[in-house]
Amino acid sequence: MDMVGIISTGRYVPEEVEYTRNIAELEGLADKIISDMAIEKVHVAKKEEPSDMAIKAARIAIERAGISPGEINIVIYSSTTSDYLRWSDAARIAYDIDAVNAYAFRIEQFCCGGMAGIDFAYSKLKADLDTKTILVVSADKFEKPIINRWKSASANFYGDGASACILKRGRVIFEIKGTHALTDGSYSHLWKIPVGGLKSPITVEDVKENRFFSDSRKTAAEYLSDEKKRDELFTILGSNNKRVMLELLDRLDMQIKDLDSMVLYNIGKSIMKKIIDIVGIDEEKTSMYIAKDYGHMGPADIVFNLDKMLEDNKFKKGDRIMLFSAGAGFSWSSALIEYRG
Repeated sequence: MDMVGIISTGRYVPEEVEYTRNIAELEGLADKIISDMAIEKVHVAKKEEPSDMAIKAARIAIERAGISPGEINIVIYSSTTSDYLRWSDAARIAYDIDAVNAYAFRIEQFCCGGMAGIDFAYSKLKADLDTKTILVVSADKFEKPIINRWKSASANFYGDGASACILKRGRVIFEIKGTHALTDGSYSHLWKIPVGGLKSPITVEDVKENRFFSDSRKTAAEYLSDEKKRDELFTILGSNNKRVMLELLDRLDMQIKDLDSMVLYNIGKSIMKKIIDIVGIDEEKTSMYIAKDYGHMGPADIVFNLDKMLEDNKFKKGDRIMLFSAGAGFSWSSALIEYRG
């Protein structure tokens, strides 16, 4: 069977930038937090919404692929935020890029969403010969009052941006060797907006009291108040970071030492270093250098970083590259790709 993989990538960020040093006092960011994150700046979408950025990244990937939008059979979109609540943003994206023959839908898996899209696309192309071309696109925007990009998470600062890739069979840039993912829902309650759903419809008082807001630091403090619970969570996170990669490599009859490079999501430097140390790969062979200029862009990180590393000539033909992301829920996702040049 023909190879299945990525034939093009694209990325987009808005022009406006906010520097950590300029907002540190305003947001009350401690020096240690700034040092642990080591994210110097983020791009901020003042006049664009997630679907706007997704469309721009998708058009870049389509142009680079040398295909017509009408050739796309499936559009898969992922985001942790949305222009509107309960809206078909995937349909809007497909329409605006002229993917007139595509089935469009959204995958929600928080920061693993882009990887989930690649996983689905890879499996679909392997199983269904009538499906020939799939667009996977991700975008995110983190804006007050729903999300404070600087303070709503303890592991990163958030930036706005988008990424996209086209997957096909045949001649590819990155051949997908395999994918693997895990979910442990025991701490699923740590990441949510507490009001606005069916369980607790939003009220005027909720808005006034700032309860319609995503604040994982607050929920973590509430649910992880004792050391035993914190140790339990850190054990789950650490073990599954490695497990999702090792189980994939085992299936492919490979070991960590066989990896040439690693693309991971743009969380804070201290957490990224722990993941890299677990894997045992040189920092210079990873995407770690990218995070300082963009921050964490949710599910857009992985393809964004892959595209940036490709532009920076970080890969040579035959390189085996591990893609890894983790997300709220908690979920972990990995994919092994080979650079075909």
